[in-house]
Amino acid sequence: MHIFKSYLIIILCFTSISMFSQKSIRMVTAKGGTFQMGSKEKNFPDESPIRTLTVKSFYISQYEIFHDDYWAFCKAAGYAEPTGKFGLTATNISWQHAVMMCNWLSGRDGFQHAYTINRDDKTGLFEATCDFTKNGYRLPTEAEWEYAARGAHRDKPSVYAGSNSPYNVAWFFENAQSSEKKSGELRPNEIGVYDMSGNIEEWCWDVYAETYDAKAEKTNPTGPKTGTERVIRGGSRRNKPEFVTVTRRQHKTPKERDAYLGFRVVRTKTD
Repeated sequence: MHIFKSYLIIILCFTSISMFSQKSIRMVTAKGGTFQMGSKEKNFPDESPIRTLTVKSFYISQYEIFHDDYWAFCKAAGYAEPTGKFGLTATNISWQHAVMMCNWLSGRDGFQHAYTINRDDKTGLFEATCDFTKNGYRLPTEAEWEYAARGAHRDKPSVYAGSNSPYNVAWFFENAQSSEKKSGELRPNEIGVYDMSGNIEEWCWDVYAETYDAKAEKTNPTGPKTGTERVIRGGSRRNKPEFVTVTRRQHKTPKERDAYLGFRVVRTKTD
């Protein structure tokens, strides 16, 4: 009887992992092109100056990362079970954990690791470099994020990701009423990506700078080389409409977590 109970517990544990962890991340193609990044919004000077940039084709996840996959990652990595509900979007994720999880997802799904990570939990050391030629999961660059949010190479981009009305595509303060939402419940944007406006804020790869560098790379820019904070995009369900536009920028330190903060992934298109 005791042996039977032990086997039952083991079976239930493995069943839980298989039920709640996806076998792969659902991706769509953002076809490369040239676009105008940023805005002239006077209330948000860090969106200036407007830059003409070219982004090469890449894959981007249709949905923000779900709690199911983050739970599986934490279990595999030996971290405490994360807070959240299965089936809903994963939150309370630091930039560091997001980067680590990208490598874990790549290994799970049979792709190359995009990141080389040097970390020491005792000293707090965490260094990550990205090889953008690899085909594994990674965080979007800020340029990739905004390009995808704008619908990838659209001549007349909308204010929000897929609409000029936030009610169609975004969970924000007025319609979400602070309650948790599953990614994918509202309309997608023009390339089939959900919730790039509102719901939760999303980590990007780039180091944050108060203004764009007009002399920086014009094709596939990867952001400043040095800095202490990382870019966050998209706004969340606690924000007013002006904070969930396709151009709004925010930032946090790589160790910070937030109940309204998560991420989505991209992959370099190598074929």
